[in-house]
Order: sequence, then structure tokens, then C-alpha cells
Amino acid sequence: MSVLDRFRLDGRTAILTGVGPGVGEHVAKAYAELGANVVISARSQDRLDRIAGEINALGGGRARAVAVDVANKADLQQLVDTAHDAFGPIHIVFNNAAAGVVYAHDGGLWANTDAVWQTAMDVNVMATWRLVEMTEADMKAHGKGSVISVQSCGGFTPIPPAVAYGVSKAALLFLVRELAKTQAPHTRINCLCVGSMSPDGQEAEIHRGLGLAERNAIKRFGAADEAVGAAILLASDASSYTTGSTIFTEGGRVGTIS
Repeated sequence: MSVLDRFRLDGRTAILTGVGPGVGEHVAKAYAELGANVVISARSQDRLDRIAGEINALGGGRARAVAVDVANKADLQQLVDTAHDAFGPIHIVFNNAAAGVVYAHDGGLWANTDAVWQTAMDVNVMATWRLVEMTEADMKAHGKGSVISVQSCGGFTPIPPAVAYGVSKAALLFLVRELAKTQAPHTRINCLCVGSMSPDGQEAEIHRGLGLAERNAIKRFGAADEAVGAAILLASDASSYTTGSTIFTEGGRVGTIS
């Protein structure tokens, strides 16, 4: 197998959550370009249909779109069932859905209500747990499973007042390590830590005044496609000896904390 062939995903089925006009969309298109069939999910069916249509027009792997709320276990089961019915056994899970971000202008620390905490844990932690459980049989059968959960700088360093979000992402980090231990060798489970990113690399209105770009060593927002290479690596045989790890595409924010 050539070096480049190790990055191919031909014949594999990938489930992706949180697919919108950012990292999720770029990763879904990249997986399909490399030969994977992709089942993309988010809460907006119209947006999903657009992305799936664009993937299917490219002529690589095929795409199906399913609107789900990953906080709902029944919705996740529907997502897995759709992938089975459309393309067969599941090889890759890319967990990109996230919830629980509360910024200062959203009410401060105590805007982290019980409801925010519950949603953050359901989306950022339990969705990974449930999808690993639901896909375990497939990944045991073919022995080449890869689960990638999108991590945040908030899982490594406080970003008050987004307390619920940060704590849930820290919990996700430990969950990934636990699952990497128990699911090996048939499934590799890793984190992909993305930093301050937007679809086009420009600072979004919601981030204005928070100084997020200035906290990065590279001193700018990242563009969503800058996370694609790491997402391909973790999904493919090119990382066949990597599990329980975190790859960082966050402009050096975590790596240069002082």
C-alpha cells in the first residue's frame, strides 16, 4: 500500500454529526472524495439536503442526510439504522455536534442553567458514548473502526463563563481515553481539538470582543477546511496505531498556554 493509499476510505461508511457550514461540511465532503459513503446529520434538514446534494454531484462516495437531535437516544438510533440501510456496516463516526456554549453577553456565569448543563452533557458526552455502543458490533466485525470526537480548547483551559461547555468537553476527553482502552483493538477512538474556527476564517459576530484569535499562537481564526487533514488522518489507516489521543488544530492555543 502506498503512502497516499493509506489515507483512502474506499468502501467505508461514515456517520457525521453536527454537519453545518463549517468543519462538519468540509470533513463530510473530504471523506466522500476519498471514497467513503457518508450519512450526515444535524438539526436542519434543508441544510443537510444541500450538502448531501453537493457530495452526490461530486461522483465519489454517496451521501444520505438525516435530521437528528444527538441529545436524543432514539434519534441517534435512527441515524445508525439509516446508515445500515443505505450503506451497510459502519466504519467511521465523526462526532462534531456541540452544545452548551454560553458567552458573557448571553447572561454571564449563571446563564449556565440546569438545562444548559443537561444539554451540554447529552450532546458533548453522551452522544459519543451512545454512538460507540450502537456501532460496536459493526466495528468488531470488520476490525477497522474509528471514532473521532471533536474537542475544544475549553476542555483543556477555562473559558468562563462557558462553564458547562468546558466541563462537558473535559469529560469527553476522559471518556475517549476510557473507550479507547476498552474498545481496542477493533476500534480506535480519538479526539480532534479544533480552536477558533469559522467557515471562511473570519471572526463571527458572536465572537467579537472576546479576543479569541489573540489567544492563539498563530493570531488569527482558522478556516474550517484547516481541520480536514487531521480528520482524514484519524479516520484512515494512516493512523492505525493511534488511539486515546488528541490531535490539535487550534492555532497553538493549548500548546502555548503560559
